[in-house]
Amino acid sequence: KDIVGLLDRIKETAPVSANRTHSILLILFNWALDSELVQANPIAGLKKRAKEEAKGRTLTADELRILLQALEERKGVTIDVADALKLIILTGQRPGEIVGLVRSELRDLGDPDQARVEFPAARMKARRPHVLPLAPCAHRLIADVIQRRSADGDGISVFASKFARRETLARHSLSGGLARLVAGLDPEKKHGEVVRSLQADPPTPHDLRRTVATGLAALGVSREDRKAVFAHSESDVHGIHYDKYERSREKRAALQLWETYVTTVVGREVKPLLGAGSTK
Repeated sequence: KDIVGLLDRIKETAPVSANRTHSILLILFNWALDSELVQANPIAGLKKRAKEEAKGRTLTADELRILLQALEERKGVTIDVADALKLIILTGQRPGEIVGLVRSELRDLGDPDQARVEFPAARMKARRPHVLPLAPCAHRLIADVIQRRSADGDGISVFASKFARRETLARHSLSGGLARLVAGLDPEKKHGEVVRSLQADPPTPHDLRRTVATGLAALGVSREDRKAVFAHSESDVHGIHYDKYERSREKRAALQLWETYVTTVVGREVKPLLGAGSTK
């Protein structure tokens, strides 16, 4: 009864958060049951409090161009938040994986053909290690961020947090920064229709990931290679127990194809930002 009351109170203002809290409590009580701390799971069989609609927001080419221009101008966001959002646009990785990047996960940055991120299993949703090849723009962005932070960085994190108690960016810093960025666009200036579209349905950091996935499909990248880029593991016996091929070559080719598309979309006006983090 206490938990139902708690979830219903959360649901009044944040239905999705009510469902997430439900999931966390379910994990907690299952752990307590396995550890013989309780005799039963008190919320076993309890339905989620809110119905969620599958999200499908993706950015159009024009919206992507305007957003990248705004990320270059950085009105209302820190340079690290802007660069982290750019990196999501270039790689399609989960926001939580990008904000938590640490230098020990970077490999062969001195060799553009081999530069990559090696995410440990503990940082991945599926709890499996993930290799992310860094195509040229993403490679330059990360290299420039590290160079920028060489004087004042902690030597651990890639992106800096404004909170002294944190070593890496917080996930909500990207959500809040992107929301401020979109809200601050002026619909009365050039490309007003596109700005109004962005403001009418503001994208989230995860929508950027979905945009990359959709874009790769439109560019003809195979489903198998797309799943590899996004660390979506195969669920059959072959995929789980037998096929351990990382598909690094295929992932790099897919991300290079996406970067070519992005640089074409943004055009000459915005292209310098894909060389990464200006310090102006």
